[in-house]
Amino acid sequence: MKITKDEFLNWDNKVITLMGMSGVGKSYVAAQLAEWGWFNYSCDHLIGTKYLSAYVDGAVSADNILNLSEFVGQIGGLEKGGVGLDEFARRQKMYYDAEVSVLRDMPVSVDAAPRKFVNDSSGSMCEVEDEDVLRAVGEKSLLIYLKVGQEDHAEILERAIKYPKPLYFPPAFFADRLAKFQSKFDITDIEEIDPYVFLSWVFPHLFESRLPKYQALADEHGVTISVGAFSKIKSEEEFIAVVAEALS
Repeated sequence: MKITKDEFLNWDNKVITLMGMSGVGKSYVAAQLAEWGWFNYSCDHLIGTKYLSAYVDGAVSADNILNLSEFVGQIGGLEKGGVGLDEFARRQKMYYDAEVSVLRDMPVSVDAAPRKFVNDSSGSMCEVEDEDVLRAVGEKSLLIYLKVGQEDHAEILERAIKYPKPLYFPPAFFADRLAKFQSKFDITDIEEIDPYVFLSWVFPHLFESRLPKYQALADEHGVTISVGAFSKIKSEEEFIAVVAEALS
């Protein structure tokens, strides 16, 4: 949704979609807005409770999606806490399909919740290939891309490992990076892979591959704002002021 500063300020029941890499703070900002009366549409929460609940072991909440993260898993040796290649691919497809469904549901949910609405998207929203779904989300909400600087990438990686979120890898990207990882570390068997070593190695590559995708969505449907601009907000009014300034 491309709107002006004045249109945003005069928009009573604002609808926004927070977008960016896992670990940048989307859920933190969404939780703040929820405290100030906004409806929090948490995509990962809905993926875990509506579409994958039969497969996730344990509860999933908007504040804690650890069990969903554990279901999606990471490639690697079973004894090291990893998931085998075929099973990992199956879970990736399940997660992707559920994410598309949750995003498809989002415009309907906006109409059912007549108040300010924040769509806390997953980090892989930019990987969705259904243009109709993305267009519908973009027409219904202002996309806000929470952008981080190069100097913050290491911190985001550390946060992703310490507080794991479900990570989706486009199949072609994953196959290419897995082959390069195995070649680099002379690994022939998936069982030899330590999932956290692979995650640490592949995450920066995934991060870099997504940056232009986020930017393209923001350019078409919204606005780009440095994540640091939201780090010290203490009220809804301050949040709205940050977005309005970016729109100006």
